[in-house]
Amino acid sequence: MRKLINLRTLTLAGCSSLTKLPADMRELSSLHYLDVSGTKIEGMPVEIGRLKSLRTLTDFVVGKNTGSSIGELRELQHLQGRLRISKLHNGVHVVDALEANLKDKKELKDLELAWGVEEADDSQKERDVLDKLQPSANLEKLTIRFYGGFSFPNWLGSSNSFSNIQFMCISDCKYCLSLPSFGQLPTLKELRIEGMNFVTKVGDEFYGDLNGASVIQPFRSLKKLVFVDMPEWEDWLPSPSGGQCSDFPCLQEMRIWNCPKLRGYLPNRLPCLKTLSVFGCGDLHLHDEWASINMDYLQNSLEIEIGGCPGLLPLIERVEKKFLSTLAIYNFDAIQCLPKMKYLRRLKFWDCPTVSSLEFLSHEMMAELISLESLFMHNSFHSVRSFPLGVFPKLSTLQIFCCENLESFSIEGVDQNLSHLNELRIYDCQNLASFPDGGLPTPNLGELKVGGCKNLKSFPERIRTLAALERLELWDLPNLVSFGQGGLPPNLQYFRVTRCDKVKPSVEWGLQGLVSLKEFTIVGEIWAPLLKEQLLPTTLNSLYIAGLSSLKSVVDVKGLRHLASLHRLTIYDCPSLEFLPREGLQHLTSLQELTIGYCPSLEFLPAEGLLHLTSLQELRISDCPKLQFLPENGLPPSLSYLEIDSCSTLEKSKEDRLSLHLQHFRMPWHAFLVFFRCPSDLHAGATDISSRVLIVELKRRLSEATDVSSHQFPKHFWHEDDAPLKEDDGTPG
Repeated sequence: MRKLINLRTLTLAGCSSLTKLPADMRELSSLHYLDVSGTKIEGMPVEIGRLKSLRTLTDFVVGKNTGSSIGELRELQHLQGRLRISKLHNGVHVVDALEANLKDKKELKDLELAWGVEEADDSQKERDVLDKLQPSANLEKLTIRFYGGFSFPNWLGSSNSFSNIQFMCISDCKYCLSLPSFGQLPTLKELRIEGMNFVTKVGDEFYGDLNGASVIQPFRSLKKLVFVDMPEWEDWLPSPSGGQCSDFPCLQEMRIWNCPKLRGYLPNRLPCLKTLSVFGCGDLHLHDEWASINMDYLQNSLEIEIGGCPGLLPLIERVEKKFLSTLAIYNFDAIQCLPKMKYLRRLKFWDCPTVSSLEFLSHEMMAELISLESLFMHNSFHSVRSFPLGVFPKLSTLQIFCCENLESFSIEGVDQNLSHLNELRIYDCQNLASFPDGGLPTPNLGELKVGGCKNLKSFPERIRTLAALERLELWDLPNLVSFGQGGLPPNLQYFRVTRCDKVKPSVEWGLQGLVSLKEFTIVGEIWAPLLKEQLLPTTLNSLYIAGLSSLKSVVDVKGLRHLASLHRLTIYDCPSLEFLPREGLQHLTSLQELTIGYCPSLEFLPAEGLLHLTSLQELRISDCPKLQFLPENGLPPSLSYLEIDSCSTLEKSKEDRLSLHLQHFRMPWHAFLVFFRCPSDLHAGATDISSRVLIVELKRRLSEATDVSSHQFPKHFWHEDDAPLKEDDGTPG
């Protein structure tokens, strides 16, 4: 590494097994950018401070008694952008923290200070270290994680420390007993408090300064406030101003999740509130003054989510209905009725199964929801047996999941077509047996998905009349016997049918006439007849075949021969498939991607190769343990990606067979060759490949050993200008 004296950028992001950087990295005097995010580096190399040209360092990892201390940061005077200092629990000394001199690094905009999940050895020492890691006043984002001190240093909530701070996150600092005075940060826009296990009260110290002075206007710029996972938090007190003004005058979004002991009242006087989300705060209540909320400028944009907080249900009544656009209710069984909300656009119910007296589904109640565009019901309203589709004049999206007593849909009282309905999804409604007689009067329905409805026997009649339907997905409908009489929708683009084994495919469907069909998924034995005859449209772009136990050879699949426009073909989970003869694929002249997986009987690819697939770019073969070898006569020159995964017997059947067929593998210079969990002989046969650049990525699961020297790795080959092919010595690493 020390020879790369002109190197300016080194990116190691995502090298998830990398634990150590070269010791002589200190010689890279020209390095400007070093990205080690997503690695397992255990510490920074000694004297990393000599990289004085460094502008960007994504992570400074503090080593345990080894490598550079954070004091080396004092030499990196040009650092800018984002910096993470991690593993601060590894014996950082107060002197080193002071020498890091973060306060003078004025170009840093985003800083994260992270300790470890381990228990703190010395809470006072961690407090002193954090005190000396005070950043520049120019910082815009600060995150502190797993800090083990009992309190925070004074600078953290001081307006003198931060003149530009916009984002603050304090996470899993579980020993701290109180929060800093965040209310005094004049530019703070987003504040996240997470996993503060020992905080029991949020009060004066949260709003005011550290000297206890009265505060007239805290959080003057805050727009988003989040509290998550605070198990001991009990009291949330108002600011010292005594309620003379709003504690959060600009707050637009408030989220409070999993604070089970929080009692008292939700803050009121939130004139700018747009999103309120409260979950798992069973003792939290609503203040009477919520009725005086002023939202004249909101223009129908308030979103409310409430889960397991019965004390907040009056909020639905008190908020002016003209401002409420979204309402989500989770895990309730005590709702008596909903108020009239003629401006509501989105309504969601989740896990409200025992609500028996709810009047929501009465025609009178639903008639009030004249603006409703989206309705989502999950495991709720188990008393409902028939759902009236024609009540909501603007409903465009309807999703019903796990409503166990739902038996049917009705269109009573519908004087005209349901032209507003664009998306209908019905999942796991076990008692659903039928759709309305005469079909669905939904001319603009674009997406229909039905699955997990065990008792559904018939599908909507005259489905062909749904001219706007582009996506149709059916799965796990074991009793469905009637489908597609009179033909399928003419403009269908995506068609998926899975585990509907009683359905009998029919010529009447008119698949050949679906000129817009792009993707077709066939899963299940009953669909084999579709492949035996030329019933699929010639314009088909993508075909997925799975779960056909009787399929032995693609030569028997006459339905593929006319698919000259097919780009992607996937054959998956066909346990009887033994070989892919040339005549079974030769007509797929536009095929670009071929994937074969979980075919345990597959032994041979076409003996004369796949050269006739002149457009093939990607070939993937996985979990075919009997596959003996790749085609002797080579692979198409257009191929740029080959992936072999878990083909355990793919090895030399003759001394030179593997070398022979790899010689014919003329991949372009940008090609990528990947072998997963395959014999090492496969890699050794690459010696005769003459492509300009071949990248071999070996991903093996070495769970049984960590010593890299004990494994044989493939050699690497490369060209230098027009010189002959060169190779390394094959040394591991």
